[in-house]
Amino acid sequence: MKSMLRLAVGVCAVAGFAVAAEAKCTRTSAVGEGLTPEIAKEMAKINLDFTVSGKGAKSSGPVAYKCAPGVLLLTSCTAKQKTCS
Repeated sequence: MKSMLRLAVGVCAVAGFAVAAEAKCTRTSAVGEGLTPEIAKEMAKINLDFTVSGKGAKSSGPVAYKCAPGVLLLTSCTAKQKTCS
């Protein structure tokens, strides 16, 4: 009976550790603007890199971009990426 109790406590401890490890990952976003969508994407990526390094986190996975017309002739893009600390 004691071994079953120890096994149950061990499983709960490992499950709690796995949840805590996942909780450290978030989705980070940054915005960039430029005359063309390519420039706006590049500025958004640079701002995202600065944001991630400022948080002391590491990037994980691909970057997702969403662009829309901005003020006057500018294009505004948002870059999003999963980051883990």
